[in-house]
Amino acid sequence: MRNHRTTIDKRLRDKKMALFSNEVLSQFSELDYEVYNFIIKNSDKIPYMTIREVAKEAHVSTTTITRFCRKAGCTGYSEFKVRFKMEKEKKTAANLKYDHSSVFDFFQRVETESFQKQLEAIADVIAGKKQIIFLGTGNSGIIAEYASRYFCDIGIFSTGINSPMFPINLEFPEESIIIILSVEGETNILIENSSSLKEGSSTVVSITNSKNSTLAKISDYNISYYIQRELNAVEMMKVDITSQIPAVYIVESLARLTVQKKQG
Repeated sequence: MRNHRTTIDKRLRDKKMALFSNEVLSQFSELDYEVYNFIIKNSDKIPYMTIREVAKEAHVSTTTITRFCRKAGCTGYSEFKVRFKMEKEKKTAANLKYDHSSVFDFFQRVETESFQKQLEAIADVIAGKKQIIFLGTGNSGIIAEYASRYFCDIGIFSTGINSPMFPINLEFPEESIIIILSVEGETNILIENSSSLKEGSSTVVSITNSKNSTLAKISDYNISYYIQRELNAVEMMKVDITSQIPAVYIVESLARLTVQKKQG
């Protein structure tokens, strides 16, 4: 039995396709999806359940379970259990692992004269504008709303927009400054909005992870923080969970510097 388990483990390490890839899911029948939903809801129990127990609780036959496992790229239920457990452990380990070094490196860079000069230059521009709008989507959209609230809390009125469907083609006065937040800097709707706003004579500032991104390159001003990108697999999607700590620091620094410029 132990040799059989070792053989399975070796074969599974050589497999690259995920158990429930798009290709696999696309060939599932309605009955297969019932089995799939049962397995996902009971993911902690599956590695310890027999095929008969799964069939009984999922209200299907053992033949259906075997057919389901084969569609998932396994020879049978025994191999499926081992592989399912391995993938679950791999995801758990990935979620627990977090490298703080890139954030620490960022805070070392913010102490440099060149970075502080960047903040000062952008704060100078913000201080000279009558309308401040923060724009972002996803996690960056949440930071855009936070940035707007933070600026308002220290006495500088601003607006935050986190909806990509917001009619950004509205006319903004030349005295307005749009501060766009985006980790990747390649979100199409933000790039399109940035181009439209620049054509309308608004000043565009971008806060991105890299100055080599499209958004950074087409902005009037850019400040980049360069930290390691992090993606997390949720079901069949890749979700960006890159730390927003640098963006928050930059926003708060700009707000405080802007107040100083206005008061000075």
